[in-house]
Amino acid sequence: MYRLFLALRYLLTRPINVLGMAGITISVWALVVVVSLFSGFLQVVESHVHAASADVVVGDLPAWSDWRKVEAALRDDPNVAGVAPRLLHFGILSRPGHRPPTPPLPGRSALHGGDQPFLFVQGVEPVAETEVTGFAGWLADPAIPSELRCESAPLAPAAAGPTVLVGLDRMRRDGLRRGDRVLLTTAQLRGDGKGGKTPVKVQLDLVVGGAFKTAHSGFDGNTVFVAASLLRTAMFPDQPDWAPEAAVRVRDAATLDATAERLQRAVIAVVERDGHGFGTAQTWRQRNAQFLESIAHQRGLMQLVLVIIMVVAAFLMLATLSMMVTEKVSDIGILTAMGGTPRGVASVFLACGIVITGCGVVAGLALGVVTGVYLEEVRRAVRWTTGIDLFPIDVYNLDRVPCAIEPMWLAQVAGMALAVGILVSFLPAWRAARHDPLVSLRGL
Repeated sequence: MYRLFLALRYLLTRPINVLGMAGITISVWALVVVVSLFSGFLQVVESHVHAASADVVVGDLPAWSDWRKVEAALRDDPNVAGVAPRLLHFGILSRPGHRPPTPPLPGRSALHGGDQPFLFVQGVEPVAETEVTGFAGWLADPAIPSELRCESAPLAPAAAGPTVLVGLDRMRRDGLRRGDRVLLTTAQLRGDGKGGKTPVKVQLDLVVGGAFKTAHSGFDGNTVFVAASLLRTAMFPDQPDWAPEAAVRVRDAATLDATAERLQRAVIAVVERDGHGFGTAQTWRQRNAQFLESIAHQRGLMQLVLVIIMVVAAFLMLATLSMMVTEKVSDIGILTAMGGTPRGVASVFLACGIVITGCGVVAGLALGVVTGVYLEEVRRAVRWTTGIDLFPIDVYNLDRVPCAIEPMWLAQVAGMALAVGILVSFLPAWRAARHDPLVSLRGL
């Protein structure tokens, strides 16, 4: 009983103990808030990427493959709900006689396609594409102004020529409107008459048919859509039955990986030649693995940095407990002279450390959860009072600051903080237990 009494007395009579508890609280709070922010951001980015992708994409189909046979093989899978062909190319889109009214957006090439003109050109069949992706919704997004919306028949040739669909942000940046004439400059490998091939410049006169907008701004900024028939005629006239890529929508997303493996085997069987298989089937997550892993890696690095902050806070608590032992040398001598055992003396100071750590962990978890839940409100309050935007949501195409509080991570943080707190509390307690009572009482 005396151990608990002394521990409480030492805690309540030494305000400096609040400093150690504050260090644990701040470190736990930072671990909860920052990691929850990154987890929420990763979830939102994954949803954005998936919204702009098909569930499974079958690519690398060889030039001799027959699209009809490939489509039949894919549709034979019971989990396949829709299949659409895609023709892929590249190019630079420009407006003859005009220059962009605003300068490029610096630093946004990889994520938004803002500071480079190079584009990926997708040749699609609108009806089939609607079956496998949110293509219809991309064209009817509420953010697209009426003057930039495409006609009821997307990619249908206009009176002035074939049409192209451009991302909304790029249209606004380049000052494009529906009906504007644009020039798509690309290249094609053609025979040079000597058995080899040489690149030849190709230019297509197109008319802007309207804008599209997905949740994934990187896809919007780097992609344009044209009719598959147009791209086939212009770039692949000798391969009328070929499609280099197939977009697939599945019925049950829970078996997505298994479905992709089955589809790859089916495609390999169809396009096999000379005993060699061709074609790959990847889920939307596998196709964007590098991008998603980069965000997860940043979250891991931030966890490491914040754990180091917790270690620094633990050293702060170690210093306060060591000071307590030094100040209570006389009390240790009296306690030992009255029959207190070394274990009993150690338990007094160990209990002080456990209480400090426990209070800091509880306070840090509670404060972290509350801050995470109201993180958007905190951001708005800071911006309103200081003019500083801690998390510019417009850059990442977000509605609010994302936050995903994971119970498992809260348990890990609590366990780690308690383990560190007990460890640093044990060292001063062990030093107190080893005090010689005669030396401790000498100063009385």
